[in-house]
Amino acid sequence: MHNGFEDHLRAVMTELSPIPDAEWDFFWRHVRQRRFARGDHVFREGQPAGDIHFLLAGLLRLYHCSDGEELVRGFDYEGRFIAMYESVITGCPSHLNVQALEPLHTLTFPGSMLLQTYDRHPCWDRFGRRVLEQHWVRRQDKEMRFRVYGPEEHYRLLLARGSPLIGRVPLRQLASYLQITPETLSRIRGRVAREADGVAALAGDAH
Repeated sequence: MHNGFEDHLRAVMTELSPIPDAEWDFFWRHVRQRRFARGDHVFREGQPAGDIHFLLAGLLRLYHCSDGEELVRGFDYEGRFIAMYESVITGCPSHLNVQALEPLHTLTFPGSMLLQTYDRHPCWDRFGRRVLEQHWVRRQDKEMRFRVYGPEEHYRLLLARGSPLIGRVPLRQLASYLQITPETLSRIRGRVAREADGVAALAGDAH
């Protein structure tokens, strides 16, 4: 495997928990490189989901099916660990589908192996805890946004944050995530664009 990928993953993991060389060598032996084409499923609802993926490149969506309709529940992108943590910890089937919206390149390792390393060295317990903390914070932030903001405010917040989702996620998928129709999202985007044009025009007149 390309050594640059190893260096990148180790740098990311070391930010969460310093890992001694001997422990890293043990861990790296269990890592494999995987690629998924656009449309491929990383995990499927109702099936085991024991792997943990570090996303080197690409974009994916998390969704579930209800009455024949696909309901988007979230997205993930490069630089994040992707896992169904309940499945990793308890062995239960995945409650979501995870599908590539762009070609994916991942570094993948078994979740069961990571759980077993907790007794090997304190660095692994700390790493696992920090990953779960990050997951919890993102989940709480998402729940807060849906409680506090309406769809238009939510979309504007994504824009203000410079979210990688804007411009990469298809309109229909983003509308499903915001729990509105594609037509409603198109109108919101139109209003936002007109406001931006108006601000730009005022700025031009001021010079």
